[in-house]
Amino acid sequence: MRAAVTWEPNAPFSIEDDVVLRRPGAGEVLVRIHAAGVCQTDISLSRGHFGQATPVILGHEGAGEVVEIGPEAGEIEVGQRVVLSWVPPCGRCYFCVRGQTFICSGRKRAGELEAGADLRVGDRPVRQGMGTATFAQHAVVPAAGVIPIPEDLPFEQAALLGCAVPTGVGAALNSARVQPGETVLVVGCGAVGLSAVQGAVIAGGSTVVAIDPQPGRRKRALELGAASAHAPEDHVAPPGGVGFDVAIDAVGRSATVRGAWDAVRRGGRVVVVGAGKADDLVSFSVLELFHEEKRLVGSFYGSSDMRFEVPRLVELWRSGRLDLTALVSDVVPLDRINEAVDRQLAADAVRVMVTP
Repeated sequence: MRAAVTWEPNAPFSIEDDVVLRRPGAGEVLVRIHAAGVCQTDISLSRGHFGQATPVILGHEGAGEVVEIGPEAGEIEVGQRVVLSWVPPCGRCYFCVRGQTFICSGRKRAGELEAGADLRVGDRPVRQGMGTATFAQHAVVPAAGVIPIPEDLPFEQAALLGCAVPTGVGAALNSARVQPGETVLVVGCGAVGLSAVQGAVIAGGSTVVAIDPQPGRRKRALELGAASAHAPEDHVAPPGGVGFDVAIDAVGRSATVRGAWDAVRRGGRVVVVGAGKADDLVSFSVLELFHEEKRLVGSFYGSSDMRFEVPRLVELWRSGRLDLTALVSDVVPLDRINEAVDRQLAADAVRVMVTP
């Protein structure tokens, strides 16, 4: 099959046409990938961040069609349209049985998957990035990691349900638990941040304010329900003079986390959904932690149980309350993935999709 391979950190993606993929085993399915999103996390992984080893086929935000099933694959059927989840729940670990499937302890992290077990290019073993490897024409994944989607949802939009949308909407609905009438600040308006804006609006936030350096992204935030959108250097008056009830940081840097903390009121909540660096430390004094009674919450995958979240998001899309089209900047073929990366990093891009 054809796939985009990262042979070494910081190298451009290399399009290979002779990638060998094994057939599905017990509890697995083979999915033909129809669309994959180029997420900032994939770009970071291609540069060796988060412990990602090479060579590797990346891509974790994808949708496609099941073309083969292994034994003991459950109720999944050949021909089903599905979205892939990069955290397939085992259903048995400490976290899964407590409803926290998004932090299932059985998930393999970046660099932990051995090369050669699933993928090879000639005689060279290749890793399966994020356990999904959607920058390819096909992927073998656990049956627990695919969720059926309806026929009328385009693959390019469905792929967003694999990461950006549940991560952002979930940050508002599940992690922050935004309540009707609350004021919400969203820092960073990429695909995740814009999804958080929509999640805050869906939850009934009275005033949703967006922050992003790019004018195009600020414009999209306004179109998706933000009351106002500002550049980082702008002064944003705190609601009621006391601060926001909730701040969602979709950037993941110490400066933005600290800024979000300062922007919320006493007793407010800060949710960090952006994936930051391990050595980027943010400081709080013990006194302010005690005195301000603010809550700082991490949000992994939007605290989303994907088996519930994807059907809910589909219904929100169908009802017109969730806009997926606005999150797709462009769609390009896989052999132009390096162009897609450049556009993803460009000023106003939100999510550039590739079609294998």
